[in-house]
Amino acid sequence: MKKALFTLTIALLTIAAQAQFKIHDDGWVSVGSLTKTYGIQVQPSCYTSFRVLNSVAFGWGTNSISDLNTMKHWIVTNRDNASNLYGQQVFYVSGNGTVWAYNCLSYGPNHTIVRAGLDLIDKEDALASILQLQGCYYDNEDNTTTPEEIVESEYIQEEAKDAMIRDLGKRNIGLDVSLLGEVVPDAVRTDTEARLCINYNAVITLLVEAVKQQQEEIKLLQKTLEENGLTRK
Repeated sequence: MKKALFTLTIALLTIAAQAQFKIHDDGWVSVGSLTKTYGIQVQPSCYTSFRVLNSVAFGWGTNSISDLNTMKHWIVTNRDNASNLYGQQVFYVSGNGTVWAYNCLSYGPNHTIVRAGLDLIDKEDALASILQLQGCYYDNEDNTTTPEEIVESEYIQEEAKDAMIRDLGKRNIGLDVSLLGEVVPDAVRTDTEARLCINYNAVITLLVEAVKQQQEEIKLLQKTLEENGLTRK
């Protein structure tokens, strides 16, 4: 009995020695690492980050199983560098596989099979809708990155830093989401914070159908010109 107990104690001590776990002075908790460089990092605010070893060519950063379609997974938030506080949730994946990102709503593979009886988009309606949309320039107010942070970052390759600093002064381009919601309601979704998001896959689909309609009109116009001898020889 004593030998078995001694063996069990040694085994538990071995496991404990291998399981790296540390509570830092600033309240951070590291799991799988004694430093903040890799492993699971739990911050005092309860935000959790995951990072594999730099020497690992491939590894799982995060992996989760959802019990609810609306459950959020591994939310990425921006940071207010001045106050060091977290801002809006700018990227997350819901339990049904929908990917939500700032300025863009994109879907993963849904294996949809085009079949008889499927509602098809009318080309004329698509063209009429596209002609009503409005593009616009806008500043990304959530981006508080400074040139100094880019220069000092260890995660950015040196040859990319100059170009990224120049990019800080560029404006974003996108569709007026409110107008899009009026013209093509099916291309707009609302996230859990009541922000309107654009499904650009839907917009691209409309553009495809609109181009097809325009091409038919171009062919008809060319035929009319040829019949009246107005084409160039």
